[in-house]
Amino acid sequence: MHMFIDIVGACNLSCPSCPMGNSENNNFKKSMPMEMFNEIVKKAKSEGVSSIHLYNWTEPLVHPRIGEFIEIINSAGISSGISTNLNISKNMEQALKAEPSFFRISLSGFYQETYELGHVGGNIEVVKENMLKLHEIKKQYNLNTLIEVYYHRYLDNLEEEALMREFSERLGFTFSTGYSVMMPLEKTLAIIERDSSVTDADRETLKRLALPPYDDLVNLVKHYPKHACSLKDNMLVLDCNGNTVLCCSVFNQSEYSVGKYLELPLEQLSGLKSTQANCADMCNRCTKNGLHSYATGANQGPMERHAINRIINFQRLNVLGLPIDSEELGRQENEVSAENFNELQYLQCNHDVNAAIAKGVFSSGYQHYILYGRFENRTGAS
Repeated sequence: MHMFIDIVGACNLSCPSCPMGNSENNNFKKSMPMEMFNEIVKKAKSEGVSSIHLYNWTEPLVHPRIGEFIEIINSAGISSGISTNLNISKNMEQALKAEPSFFRISLSGFYQETYELGHVGGNIEVVKENMLKLHEIKKQYNLNTLIEVYYHRYLDNLEEEALMREFSERLGFTFSTGYSVMMPLEKTLAIIERDSSVTDADRETLKRLALPPYDDLVNLVKHYPKHACSLKDNMLVLDCNGNTVLCCSVFNQSEYSVGKYLELPLEQLSGLKSTQANCADMCNRCTKNGLHSYATGANQGPMERHAINRIINFQRLNVLGLPIDSEELGRQENEVSAENFNELQYLQCNHDVNAAIAKGVFSSGYQHYILYGRFENRTGAS
């Protein structure tokens, strides 16, 4: 079991695909008392929690005693981690010198003009300066912390990815990437359900995403094989008040709290995630639309292929100077709709799919087609 704790209720940036930039924050300016955190770590150790990460939606370097939090986790023999946008350096050195197991730098460009679109209020040159400082601190104190640079992919920042990779790896940092998705869960559901709370700013952000939750993508994730939600089952999320929250994807932490972590055993808290009425309702809405797959599988298999198609179409239209219809960008040119799909003909043309269905790998020819066949240019769909 992995634990994620927002030890503060604030962030120094307002990123538009993150709830700290697109939703109302009920925990603003609050922070977790050190005494409470000590007790949480003790209980977490007794309940077999294997790692504690000091972030979910917020910026841990905002807290002036961040180093002490990390030291408490390490003293308990539990793996520790933080994730930061690295736009502030005030508490950066004490955080790294406390030697967390994992130190992630989250960013979305190499040049300021691109970076400021995804990390609103941030300065990529400050980030790069702080990355250089981190390199020197790690070298000076011979620290074992794994420093990872995580590059958030948008349609319009892919050309800068290689530059940031080179810069990061020259400093000895691990470099990884991922397609940005629209968060929090409440916002994603509002988009899917055509809720009036979706703003013009949200729609502008959706235009930049390789995986916006439009109908074509939702149809894809709805057809993923049924599976348990790892976000709910394998993660413990606590807000800065010590409340256990349904999962890391929700932002209204007061509404979706299942109880104080220090007041209830882990088994009971885990059970309440599935039995508490409002939480069960939220989970049902999420899984019905395949959003637990959207949140965890954005860089794998069919969803990755979907993102690549969207990027190719975006770049092609951009070069031609043609207007871009965001809601159509992810579709295959000759994609067959569910209403026009010829199940019998598809199975006759694709005997391997028929065999896979017989073994229970797929529930239908259409499921295979929407997940794989359309990307493989399979015949017989119409």
